[in-house]
Amino acid sequence: MTLFSLEEVIQKIQSGTQFREAELSRLKLESVNIDQAVFINCYMRGAIIIDTSSKETNFKNTNLSFAKLTNVECDRANLERTQLNSATLEGVSLNDANGYKARLYGAKLNNIKAAHVNFSFADFRQAAGKNIYLNSANLNKAFLSQTKFEEINFERATVTNTTFQAAIINNSRWHKANLQNSNFNQSKISNSSFNDASLVNAKFKAAELNNIEFIATELLETNLAQTKLTNINFTNSTLLSANLEGAYLSNIDFTNANLQDSNLENTTWHNINFANCNVNGAVFSDAQGLTEEQRQWLKKNGALNVR
Repeated sequence: MTLFSLEEVIQKIQSGTQFREAELSRLKLESVNIDQAVFINCYMRGAIIIDTSSKETNFKNTNLSFAKLTNVECDRANLERTQLNSATLEGVSLNDANGYKARLYGAKLNNIKAAHVNFSFADFRQAAGKNIYLNSANLNKAFLSQTKFEEINFERATVTNTTFQAAIINNSRWHKANLQNSNFNQSKISNSSFNDASLVNAKFKAAELNNIEFIATELLETNLAQTKLTNINFTNSTLLSANLEGAYLSNIDFTNANLQDSNLENTTWHNINFANCNVNGAVFSDAQGLTEEQRQWLKKNGALNVR
């Protein structure tokens, strides 16, 4: 790698020179414009970038591990395979950026705007942050296990085949998002809404869900086995053939929901509203906590093995 001084870096950026395989570790860029600059396969570990415009900048395959980016505009930047492991991003804009296979393991992300960003196959394991906007983002097959996020927006995002295993997520919004085949096993999600989202074949096994809206949500064949569900609104949602075996359900609204052919064996119930719910073919073997009135209603409406 070629070693450059700070003065040389600024001069070359201003002249339009591209950096390739350059040694730029601990580089400090503050209050400068590096729009459309090129840093390909560079080593920028520990770099500090503050109050900087970096629109359409190319960081492909560059190592920015442990870097600190504060108030940086990276709209339409190329972060393909960029390493941001343990980096700190505060007040960073990534709208329409390409972060395909980017690595943000253990990164700290606060006040991030990333509408329409491509983070497919990206690695966010053990990342944490607050106030993150990912409207219409692409996170197909991304890895977000053991993450901790608060006030995060995935509205209309593509979050298919994505792993959120053992994640902790509070105050999140997933309206009209596509979450098909995603894995939320052992996760803890609270104060969140998945209205009009698609969770077909998603997995929430042994998860804890509290104060969640699943209004008009597709939960076809979703796995909620052994999940703790409290204060959940499933109004107008489809849980056709869903698996809730061994789940604990308290303060649940199934008004106009479809539980047809779902597996509700060994479930525990408390304060449930089944108003106009389709329970035809739903299996309630060894279910506990249902009132006598609910048992009679379930039998009358086609539920199976109600005792």
